[in-house]
Amino acid sequence: MGDIKKRNNKFQARVRKGPFKNNGLTKTFISRVEAKKWIRDVESKLDKSDFIPKQNINYPTLKGLMNQYLSKVSKHKASYQTDVANFKTFSLLFEDLNIPINKLTARMFARFRDRYMEEHKASTYQRLMSSIKHMWKVARTEWEYPLENILERVRTPKRDNPRDRRLSIPEYNKILYGNHTDYEFRNLILLVLATGLRLGEISGIRREHIEGNTLLIPRRKNGDTNVKVPLSDNAQSVLKNMELPIKLKKRGIQIKWSRLMKKYEIEDLHFHDLRHEAISKYLENGVSIQDVQVLSGHRDIRVLMRVYANLRPNQVASKLNI
Repeated sequence: MGDIKKRNNKFQARVRKGPFKNNGLTKTFISRVEAKKWIRDVESKLDKSDFIPKQNINYPTLKGLMNQYLSKVSKHKASYQTDVANFKTFSLLFEDLNIPINKLTARMFARFRDRYMEEHKASTYQRLMSSIKHMWKVARTEWEYPLENILERVRTPKRDNPRDRRLSIPEYNKILYGNHTDYEFRNLILLVLATGLRLGEISGIRREHIEGNTLLIPRRKNGDTNVKVPLSDNAQSVLKNMELPIKLKKRGIQIKWSRLMKKYEIEDLHFHDLRHEAISKYLENGVSIQDVQVLSGHRDIRVLMRVYANLRPNQVASKLNI
């Protein structure tokens, strides 16, 4: 007999019957009605013996599945290098890499989570596990391994409050007008503050990508390709004075930024915080969240809502002084 569980406003249907008696066959639906229909269909097929699962399945080990995923799926994604790094970190702490995937349990992944969280933040854990979860989803759907979605049963640590580091006026003046900042790097910083673009997006800009008051981004972090973003007058002016393409690679920019922060004795200011500063300024100046989403490339608008929520108290307080 099948059962249905409600998880995150969705309905997970599970059938434990025949070849799926032990591990169960699961699928998630938006509505309970669809979940019930799926259970009836699957159980009917199992009763009639026309639902024939793979026999004598040769399950790979988790390590083998990871290699398969990297070579067949991830290498075609923009996030390939991220997946490689995540899998490498995961492999260092997960103790059961050589166990067949049908023998893995939620407890094994929970043990990894606990070890990883001893030295890392919840947000880092969630980003790492996004690679693992997508691999598991592909194994269950596209590759049709009859696996239970055990990762759903592993508790996800609650994320800390999002980082809200803002650039102070003295820091702004040091970074842009200090003696240690060269001309090209100053323009690079000004461009981030004027556009809110990611480091990877800026390092790939070519002169031919600029068309009037728009800039073509060949590929965004969220997977979108050939996206045109609007440019302010300030951003256009900065781009005219820049040497394109930028000579420094992404890693080189990060190293140069770290050295600059040490010279100016500025603490806890990341290069990525410049993007946050730009987005915050957009919102403070009255640009709508929807328009900022076009600029920033956030697929999930809830990220911008968190930034907006951090800005609102001061704005609301000023409106109260009528």
